[in-house]
This record gives sequence, C-alpha cells and structure tokens, in this order.
Amino acid sequence: MEKQVIEYAGIPVGITVPDGDRVKFIAVKFPVIDLDGGTYRNVSELQNAIHRHMQNSSSDQTLFARAANGTGLASDRKVFNAA
Repeated sequence: MEKQVIEYAGIPVGITVPDGDRVKFIAVKFPVIDLDGGTYRNVSELQNAIHRHMQNSSSDQTLFARAANGTGLASDRKVFNAA
C-alpha cells in the first residue's frame, strides 16, 4: 500500500498512510476531522465512512457541493477520488 490523497466532492480532505495491512486516515479538512486517525481495511471502507459522516452533517455537505460544483451537486460527478 502507498500513501494516497483522498478527495470528497473534488476537494482533498485527507490522506491515507499504510498501517500494517490497513490504511490510516489523516484528515486535512475540518468537516472530516472526527475521522482523523481512524484505520480501515481499505480505501473503499474509508470512503464509505466519509460518505456516511458527510451525509449526517448537512451543512458540511452543502459546503462541499458548492465548492465542487458551483451551486449544487451534479449527479454525473464522482464524489470520491483517490490519487
């Protein structure tokens, strides 16, 4: 496993670093700070955790939707990107 940048709605929100056979999340944006330091089996599990977290925080979801798309969330845009 290698380090990866994790984006949500086109905005970098953190990175992953290898942690044994798991990945550890290092948050770089406040809306996902509650997930900082968490370990996950893989990036997909982390993405699911971020998605659930953001769904439960409507003000943060709106912020990211506007930043990524101008005014609203486009249905054809991928929410996640791992580079």
